This record gives sequence, C-alpha cells and structure tokens, in this order.
Amino acid sequence: MEEEKQEKKLRGIVANLFPIFFKRKNKIGIFSMCCYRIPKEHKGKVARKYVVINEKEHEVKMLFKKGIKLFTYKLYTYYFNIYKVNFNMDFLQTCPIQNLIRITFDFDKEQVPSPVAFNTIYLKFNFGITSSIYRFKDNEDIVCYFRQGKKNSTSITVRKKNITDSRKKKVQIFFAWVLSKLMPKSKSILLYEKECKKYEESASMLYEKLIDMGYKNAYYIIDKDSTHVQFIKEKYLKNVIWSHTFKHYLEFFRCKKFIGTESVVQVFELRVANRFVTSKLEAQKFKFVFLQHGVMYMVSLDSTARGFFRKGKAMPIDSKIIVSSKLEADHFVQLGGFDYEDMYITGLPFYDRTIKKDTADKITIMPTWRPWDYNILSSNYKESSYYNFVMNIYNSIPEDLKDKVILLPHPVVIDIFKKTPLGKHIPDFISYDLVMEDTALLITDYSSISYSAFYRGANVIFVWSELEECMEQYGGHLMLNEANVFGDVDYDYSNIEKFIRNNYLKPQTERNKERYSKIVEFQDNRNTERLIELLKRDKLI
Repeated sequence: MEEEKQEKKLRGIVANLFPIFFKRKNKIGIFSMCCYRIPKEHKGKVARKYVVINEKEHEVKMLFKKGIKLFTYKLYTYYFNIYKVNFNMDFLQTCPIQNLIRITFDFDKEQVPSPVAFNTIYLKFNFGITSSIYRFKDNEDIVCYFRQGKKNSTSITVRKKNITDSRKKKVQIFFAWVLSKLMPKSKSILLYEKECKKYEESASMLYEKLIDMGYKNAYYIIDKDSTHVQFIKEKYLKNVIWSHTFKHYLEFFRCKKFIGTESVVQVFELRVANRFVTSKLEAQKFKFVFLQHGVMYMVSLDSTARGFFRKGKAMPIDSKIIVSSKLEADHFVQLGGFDYEDMYITGLPFYDRTIKKDTADKITIMPTWRPWDYNILSSNYKESSYYNFVMNIYNSIPEDLKDKVILLPHPVVIDIFKKTPLGKHIPDFISYDLVMEDTALLITDYSSISYSAFYRGANVIFVWSELEECMEQYGGHLMLNEANVFGDVDYDYSNIEKFIRNNYLKPQTERNKERYSKIVEFQDNRNTERLIELLKRDKLI
C-alpha cells in the first residue's frame, strides 16, 4: 500500500491548453501549449521526454528546454511549455485499438509517467471529444483519431471505419438529437444484438415473445443489409427499425429502455466518435437489460479488458444482468461490482430454441477474439498470434477428419481469414447458430460459444497453449480451470489428435455434464418465460 502511495506521488500530469491535432503527410500529431509538473528536486532538468506506444518510443519536442517555471507546491514544481509529438501512420496500423498517451519525463535515474489531459481549459468536464478522423492511404478500411477518455485522458484510437464517420450521418445524428429534445418522452423499448447485424440470439427471441404478447412499444434494431433479415417473419417486421436511418437515431436519443446482448453502445455503433451519442451514453439516464450473447463465466470480469462489463462503466448503474446460475451471478457481483438485486437468474432466452441435428458431424474451430492482434492480422496475418494459434490447431487435426473442419474466426476478422490458406474452411454461412446445429465437436480456447455447443450435446476441447500470454493481455484470469472445465484441455497442441479421437461423435461424459450444470443450471427451455415475469415485476416492459 505504501508503495502504491509513493507511485501516485511520483506521477506527473501534462495538461493540454487548446491542443491542435494535425495530420501532415504520413504522420499525425499533437501541437499544444501545456502545463506539467515534475518532482521539485530535479529543478526542471529533464534528460529527455518521450511517449511509448506499443513498445516504441516517440520523441516529444518542447519549445523551452527547462520550461517556464510557474510555482512550487509540496513535492512538485509546475511549468508552462509548448510541445509537439508525431506518430507515424504506418506504425499505427500495427497498434492495438486503444493507445493511451503518456509523456514520460526521464531524469536518468527516475522516470515520471505523465498522462496527457485532452484539453484542460474548456473540455475538462466533458467526455468523448475526438479530433478529426484520419484515413490511411493504403488501407481504406481503417481510420485513426485522438480521443478524450474518462478522467480527461488522451488516447489514439485505431479502428475500422464506421458508418457514422461520414458527414451525411453526422448531420442526421445532429438533427435527430435536436428533434429528440423537442418531442415528448418515449415509452419505446429498443432491442438489439451484436452491432445491430444479428437476429439469432436472446434479443430476437425476447422481441418475438413481446410482439406475440401484444407489446406495441418493443422495437428491434437491425441493419437492412444483414443476412439475418431473412430470419425475421413478416409478423415481426412491423416493429423493426433499420439501423443508421434517421428513425434509428431519433429513437436512440429518445429511448429510456434498452435490452441487448452487447453493451449499450452497440445499439448505435461500436466505438462511435460522435459527441452527441457519447454524451447520452455517459449520462446513463436510461435503464438497461443485458441479455449476454453467451454465458460470461469465462474471462474474469475484473480483467482490464473487461472494464466495459463492470457496473458504472459501459454498463449503466441502472442495469439488470441475465445469468444462468448462482455461480455466474457471484461472478458479476464479486468481480463486476454489481449487486445481487441486479441479477436475473433465469438462463439465456437464446437457449430455449437451440438444437443439434442428428446428422451433425462437423469439427468447428472457434477461438476467442484477441483485439490487441487486429492491426497485425490486417497488415500481415502470418505474424499474427491469432492466425498462428488457429493454424496450429488445424495442423493437429487427423488428416482423415480435415474435410469435417469448419473455421469460425471472430466476425471482425472473418474477411481477413478468407484470404489466407485457412479460408477454404470458412463456409458461406449466415448464422453461427446454424453452424452450431451441425457441430459435433467444438475446439476453442475460452470462447463462450463452448457453453452453447455443450448445451446442444456437442463435446468441447479447450486449447490453452497461450492462456498465460492472453490473460496477461486481458489483465485478468480465466474462471474455468481444471476443476470445473467441461471438456478435455490441451496445453501445447500435443494431445489434440488424441482428444479428437476420444470426443468426436461420442456421447458427453457424466463428469462434464455435472460440471456444466453448476454453471448453466437451467435446461428446461423456459428461460424466456422466467425472464418476462421478472421484467414485468420490475416494470421494465
């Protein structure tokens, strides 16, 4: 504890004053007046200043070598300066999606890392402001921009291009926001699934039940071009709102109740860079029911990368969480910051209609997504740990069963994988649910789809060869372990072939069934009924 206090004392801070974010040729950068503080014993003598992103140092140039001294208070002396820092865009393509900017002051024997405040003058209490969106010359699908995070931090976001990045959509969003302020309060309920592109999980199941029960204020948001639109029967189309239409934007700003399988931002667009949208999300003046897209008793909720699933983060304070057991509820309460009153222990509605065909004979490989690997995968897939992990599994499959293999990479990178040698095993599928119906054996690392596969009657093999490295990236640990995992576990690819022979087209073992039932309690296909009763009780529908 004493060490933590001392570390906080040593931290500096660089406060931007009216920053200018720019792009010149193949670089983006920050030019700004700033105030900063350094330990007073150093008397302003800084050896060098730099920003580290993705293990690479970027030089920070300051106009005044020692800075203009302002005052001394307690342990620090405060200075004024003008600085500039550049980032090469070719380099940024290989970086993670989010990159926190911290200027480190190096005093030879001591380094003081200093978070960069986005704009201390007039944006101190705001959230979600961004710079212009910069495009890459040789990759039109990726953009980057400077972003204001919580506590006024500054980051560089590198992500795929969004629909709402266009000027036309920005104008529509603005007018939808203005009109929402003039209209009366809305009683509508908006339901959605991943990125408003799916119609196969718990939200669509619940939506249909609500429409059948006569709820006229339940609306489902989905992309008109989604292949899942064909799954929507005519009787349910009347309350469908096509995503990224003016009506979608208007209802988003008016809505006070959201029900979805993903965090609330995905009812609009993931990593949206629009001030009006982020302001609504940040204010959290709405109710949210989180259906989960799959059982989340997997990567621990106290992990750094799971912050958006903790209460008060992307999960609004007024949230209800659908879980499948008391054990999973404990996970959300103990590691996610929720209360037991926030838990609906009903099971996921999606499971009420899951099946496995009698003819199922596919071996499906579906590893969990590694967001830190995206830009490497998109620029040079051969250097990607995600791609090589899948390839190692594939190479371990017996030759006589390779024609049974189906590869399901994460949706974000599926188009990239189709261009690799493994692409021939990616079917022209339109639904993960339909693929699971034909799956007899699932091979994964720690994907939540393992719960869905096992529920249907398929066997599961877990490959934890890179578990330690991945958990280090996630900043947490795996909830599954050797005492509760419901399948065979391989740690170095050496046992995969043996495990396949033992599990392929074989019945599930009693040991695995017992372990699974402690995490997923309900197997009576009445999850939706239980959920609706609780939603009624709490006046959420």
